[in-house]
Amino acid sequence: MSHEVTNPPPPRPLIGRERLAGLCLVAFGLFALYASADLPFFTEGGVGSGLLPRALSVLIILLGIVQLAICWREPPESTGSWPIRDMVPVLVGIFLFALTIRGFDFGSFKIPVLGMAVATPLAIFCSGMAAKDARLVELLIFTVVLSALCIALFRFALGLSLPVAPWLIGY
Repeated sequence: MSHEVTNPPPPRPLIGRERLAGLCLVAFGLFALYASADLPFFTEGGVGSGLLPRALSVLIILLGIVQLAICWREPPESTGSWPIRDMVPVLVGIFLFALTIRGFDFGSFKIPVLGMAVATPLAIFCSGMAAKDARLVELLIFTVVLSALCIALFRFALGLSLPVAPWLIGY
């Protein structure tokens, strides 16, 4: 007769990834509702510019609540720690894109409008550095090709008024 020793399951964290994701969705949806409060819901001509942001905000809040309900009813196993080091390049890429696409002024600190020709490759390259298997040459090729496709799609095919390279071609 053998006595097997079984280890008890690890304790489940109070706030795990899934619960934190649900809370973030609810918080983001509430912020989006607040940010779109000034937009008209309806106009004389019909639907206003505030209908879609509010509808999407409510949908995000509902999805966050569903995520929280599922996690509280059936707590998932712990998914371990978050690889913060892997998320930093993506966040830096997003931040740099936001600063450089239309420029940034904060008192005496000024970043000129660099447009999509600089902001898009900067964001793609920085975000691509998060991949553990990223190779520099492949990432550079991917950055150039995807940037060209983004410029062609957003500026020329969709006709959005995004600056491409105001420092070089004037728009």
